[in-house]
Amino acid sequence: MGVRIAAAIALLAGCSGATLDDTPVDALTSDSTRSADAPQIDAAIDAPPIDARLCAGGDARATDATGSCFVYFTGPATYAVAEAACATFGSKLAVIKNAATNATVVTLIGQTDAFLGGTDSATEGSWIWLRNPADPITVGVNYTHWRTGEPNNGSTNPEGEDCMIIEGDQGGTWDDRPCAPPPVGAGSYAYVCQF
Repeated sequence: MGVRIAAAIALLAGCSGATLDDTPVDALTSDSTRSADAPQIDAAIDAPPIDARLCAGGDARATDATGSCFVYFTGPATYAVAEAACATFGSKLAVIKNAATNATVVTLIGQTDAFLGGTDSATEGSWIWLRNPADPITVGVNYTHWRTGEPNNGSTNPEGEDCMIIEGDQGGTWDDRPCAPPPVGAGSYAYVCQF
């Protein structure tokens, strides 16, 4: 109850121009002991849920139409480091299931390439979100935005191209890339987390 009263006082002090110095002590207690001229305090007024999380952090951030928060980190990082960094941030690598969300992520990354949560590291050619076989990325069935000719596992990296990036300089198309740097070449990118 004390937290609710404190939240109400903060709302009251910030919105009404009244200060705690102007409020009699008995106005901060229960209704039965409130003086008639004391301001009425209702703790339930527009108080956000205690576990509400602001869309904050990273180098850029945006919220899509579903209310998901996307946070962009310039990195660069390998896929595994990006995945762990998102988890430490209390989120996951971004999952894009519609064109509107893809557009939201493109506004964050600008002209850069950034890791998303797609991978085919378990089975070549079977793309899934967040290493979850129950969440496939299947052309013609689910939303996809692969660049023409992709995914193609076309790397000279002996590990292949098992991780998904979104290409800012290609209008937000997706490409498969190495998950970690080979001796020379790609494998470390910016990344986008989602919560």
